[in-house]
Amino acid sequence: MPTAAARATLCTALLATPLLALAQGAILQQQRDAAGNVMEPLGQVLIASETGPSGLYDCTRDGNWCVRVQPVSEEGDRPTMLEVLEKVQGQGKPHSYHVSIDVPQESELKLWPWIVRLAPGVGSDEPVTDPQQRARQNVLVGGIVTFSAMYSGGGADASTLQLARVRHLQDDIQVDDDVLTLPWLGSAMIRACFSEQDSKQRAGACHDEYGFSAKLALDVAEQGMPVLRYQTVATRFPAGVSRFEDSLAKGPLKKKDLRAEQDPACTYTRLFRFRGGMFQPDQALPDCAGYTEP
Repeated sequence: MPTAAARATLCTALLATPLLALAQGAILQQQRDAAGNVMEPLGQVLIASETGPSGLYDCTRDGNWCVRVQPVSEEGDRPTMLEVLEKVQGQGKPHSYHVSIDVPQESELKLWPWIVRLAPGVGSDEPVTDPQQRARQNVLVGGIVTFSAMYSGGGADASTLQLARVRHLQDDIQVDDDVLTLPWLGSAMIRACFSEQDSKQRAGACHDEYGFSAKLALDVAEQGMPVLRYQTVATRFPAGVSRFEDSLAKGPLKKKDLRAEQDPACTYTRLFRFRGGMFQPDQALPDCAGYTEP
């Protein structure tokens, strides 16, 4: 039977070393901007501890930060919180913080498998003179909320990304639950044929298909709080269809229409800068509800 000291050493090693790295964490590289902010993929780690948090977390490579969707206490409850662990040098038990995510009924919460580690002195939004507090890192973490809907002969799902900030102030910690919420993923398949004549008019393509995906990155040319580069791609099949128009009201589809195409209105790039406690876009986001709502 291991001694208490041996168990403590084992627990520390588990927290510091990714044991079960996700494939994404293994192949994606961290990003760094001119200010020293770092966007880093997380890898899964099994933490076993008799005195602190235990379970499967997603952690930074050095083990200083770990995040997970907090398990619910009762069967049937929906997870609505992220649990964030911060390992502080010289302290055995990690600090634990909680982020509240807006998770409506009939939706699901997953972890955004990245963390943005802010540069020293960045992200407090107020002077911090205490040397220990000033030395501790501020971070951005996120949760992805997915919604689904079923239709006759089809269905749709869409997700949003909610970013939160954990920041160290002069004498405490503050968690800002929502500093940015963005459309993240979407897909839909809508039935378009209800008779043999419809199938003929649609050249056999009896479903409209829609897809939406987004990615977030650091803009490398900025200082201070990170500037986030948000890029989206929206696709539709057949070419030219819309969820807000009756496709059967149009003329018969031709062979050239039977292809997937990008929708230029919903394929775009925005830069988000931090102002007034939130990330704000350099331009308004277009209305892409046909792709981003189920």
